[in-house]
Amino acid sequence: LEWCRIGEDCGRHAAPPSQLVLSLFGAINRLMSLAILSSYLAFKIPATRRDVAIGGAAAAVASAFPIPASAGLIFDPIGAYSMGGSSGATNLKPVKSDPLRPNSGITLLREVFDGYLPDGGLLNWYEQHLADDFQAVFEGGKVKLDKQAYLAVTADLLKSFPDFTYTRSGPIAYADSPNIVVWTAVVKGTHSGAPYSPLPGVPPVSAKSPPVACSNDPEKITLNFASGSGLQTISRITVEQKLSGGGGYSGPVGFYLQAGGDASKVPQ
Repeated sequence: LEWCRIGEDCGRHAAPPSQLVLSLFGAINRLMSLAILSSYLAFKIPATRRDVAIGGAAAAVASAFPIPASAGLIFDPIGAYSMGGSSGATNLKPVKSDPLRPNSGITLLREVFDGYLPDGGLLNWYEQHLADDFQAVFEGGKVKLDKQAYLAVTADLLKSFPDFTYTRSGPIAYADSPNIVVWTAVVKGTHSGAPYSPLPGVPPVSAKSPPVACSNDPEKITLNFASGSGLQTISRITVEQKLSGGGGYSGPVGFYLQAGGDASKVPQ
């Protein structure tokens, strides 16, 4: 078993069940290991550090069973199938990539979609983790972008909104399949860079003085990992505007309108 270092917020408790395929004997063996380890830790480690260590053990055992998050597990003591809290909360640290121990699943997504961008840049991260047949879907299927188009849209956003960031509201969790992750995102950025156009043919809007801080309405994100990719390659991202409240701002068009763009020039 691979345990967390005691007291470390490793962010690896969200490993999905599809990553380990065990025989029944192997699963029982893990349960026995957990029981023995928990008994040992209960006597050898102070309470606060004991919780972290036992939690790591529980996550490892939870990952051994091919059960979807929605199956109504008896317990999920450390959120093995979800990561609670909002982006920016003091108890959540930035998740960094590690070439020697690559992240996967929810932990991988938190490198980008949790209020921080990766050290190597967003475009480079997308290049590595978007499938060749990747598709991004907006506005109920009215707008669909392949990988190259999505990269181009992202590049334009970064030129115009240098502090562009994906933040998260509430938990990020596996859905009805270990290959599907859902969460609520709030995309933010300040229009302090180049003039911005969200779509070909739409006249760009120039940055104002002072620059306009843009924040889209909360949006439901459904992300699909490619089968057989070890939860490290993204095949599809679907963005749906949340219906409760907000100003009607979603996707690249939402940023454009908040920055002062002409709504009459945007295709309906």
